Amino acid sequence: MGKYDYDKLLDKAYKEMPVISKDEGRFEMPQIKAVQSGNKMVVSNLPQIAAAFRRPIEHLLKFMLRELATTGDLKGSEYHFVGKFRPEFIQEKIVKYAKEFVLCPQCGKPDTHMIKEQSASFLVCEACGAKNSVRMLK
Repeated sequence: MGKYDYDKLLDKAYKEMPVISKDEGRFEMPQIKAVQSGNKMVVSNLPQIAAAFRRPIEHLLKFMLRELATTGDLKGSEYHFVGKFRPEFIQEKIVKYAKEFVLCPQCGKPDTHMIKEQSASFLVCEACGAKNSVRMLK
């Protein structure tokens, strides 16, 4: 047989396959904890939401600032977004982020991670193995 051994190649392929999640538990969308304080919306649980999504807080914050078309800053453990927003509106943006950057478009599971290849970003599903391009946040 040539340079490659079938059994070794098969073992290598199995090792590189994504682990398929058997968990059929329903993914619960994190709920935003936000209050209006003057002309700023104060969000107290953005780091916990980023952790639930398994995404860097910087990525989620960049998305939120773009979607809200505003500025904001971190004060202690709270994020202050300049402007008056309804908490439901902020929650809609969290759901939009999850649909675009967390949930697999093929199987709908949240078991994904993002990778960057050259000048493109991809959402890779650990449950079904799908790989989909996502927009880059600049």
